[in-house]
Formats: sequence, structure tokens, C-alpha cells
Amino acid sequence: MSGALITVKVTPEDGGDPFIVAATARDVLVWERSNRDNSYARLMSNQRMTDIYRIAHIAARRLGLYSDDLATFEKTCDVENVPDDEAESDPTSPGR
Repeated sequence: MSGALITVKVTPEDGGDPFIVAATARDVLVWERSNRDNSYARLMSNQRMTDIYRIAHIAARRLGLYSDDLATFEKTCDVENVPDDEAESDPTSPGR
């Protein structure tokens, strides 16, 4: 997935269709600015689920795939990392 720094599959618990979120540098930038201790380098060496959820939420909203707040996203959606090769072949990925 070209330009994606982090790619996750989001599965809503309400029975909605799962979707792929490709977080780009812009999304990571917004996340970094939300806390002075956030950095892309730290994220790559020590990923926390709170970080992945926050970045996935930022990207999903930017892409128009999700419109509710972060608290609701956390309560109602599961996320899982998608390997780069799997994301490239997913026909539901944005930009395809």
C-alpha cells in the first residue's frame, strides 16, 4: 500500500463490514502532536495498542471510513495489523 506507514484491518462489532485503514505520515504527525512523548521511532520500536487505535482512528476519520469519536471506536472496533503484502492485494483498501 503505497504511502502507508501503518496498515490495520478494522472490524466493527456491530456486524459492519471490516475495512482496511492505511495510516500515512499525516496521520502519524497528528498522533505525534497529541503528546510530546509520541514519536514515529518509538512507535516502530515499541508499539502499544493505545497508539495503534489512536492512529487508526485518526486515519479512518481522514479517509471518511469512520465518523464517531475515539472512545466509541475503542469500544466498538477491533483492530489488527495487516502485513504490507496483504494490504497491497486487498481490493477494499482505499485508493483501489
